[in-house]
Amino acid sequence: MAEKKRENKELLRLTDVSCAYGETEDWQSAAVRHITLSVAAGERVALAGHTGSGKSTLLQLMGGLLPADGGQIWLDGLELTAPRRPKALALCERVGLVFQYPEYQLFAETVRAELAYGPRNLGWPAERIEREVAAIAAKMGLRELLDENPYRLSGGEKRRVALASVLIMQPPLLLLDEPFVGLDAAGRREFMRLLLEWQRERNAAIVCVSHDIDQLAAFCDRLLVLRQGELKLDAPLRAAFDQVELLAECGVYPPLARQAVRRLRAAGWAIPADAVTLPEAAAVIRAALAAKAGERHG
Repeated sequence: MAEKKRENKELLRLTDVSCAYGETEDWQSAAVRHITLSVAAGERVALAGHTGSGKSTLLQLMGGLLPADGGQIWLDGLELTAPRRPKALALCERVGLVFQYPEYQLFAETVRAELAYGPRNLGWPAERIEREVAAIAAKMGLRELLDENPYRLSGGEKRRVALASVLIMQPPLLLLDEPFVGLDAAGRREFMRLLLEWQRERNAAIVCVSHDIDQLAAFCDRLLVLRQGELKLDAPLRAAFDQVELLAECGVYPPLARQAVRRLRAAGWAIPADAVTLPEAAAVIRAALAAKAGERHG
């Protein structure tokens, strides 16, 4: 029997949203200007742009941390731009935020207490909290660390605890601000694996801000690009990297894999141009070399 397709409902909508810092009407001081976009369940959306383009501001608007100066923001049925701002608990049930150095979010005396803090404030029954703490600890490889002090853990372990403390709340929308900073290659792969596994189970949406375009290419399927607070590009990730000139104007460059295959094509290699990860580029290069070898021996 074919698997029933999930309904990818709209979780987040921004309509003509603007936000400026300071009491000024000078648009040069605006952080974001007239942003309109939506995010559906199951999507992984990359948010890129030059430093100061408004990425972090837009992420905070999406999560209800900043009030918009104009426009409307709807988050899973909750209007964030209503005259009376939503209560924190209502936001916690809809969106989770993991900041650039999520280990700085830690404050409890034990990992167990850290993971239980959010659910306890949401009023979950003790039995459910205990069950969910055990489940997320097992999933994140933290089972043996539940009674440890988070501050005594390694950097990678702290990162997993911080992520688990957000994921346990089961938000339909997860916002990540530079989640791969400070992790080595193995740590990035593990962090990505945990996020993808959790997303598949929940059909959640993820919006990820990062300067590391190669990591975004390996993780996301849609690309948003900001320039001076304006949304300049919103496209499927593979197609977005065809907009080379527009991306360059925004201070964003295609991943190394895409640059490599394009240079080889320019040199006469008959290979596809849509690779966005190094394994994909390696695969098409191997195939081209094998084809050339076959021609020589044919």
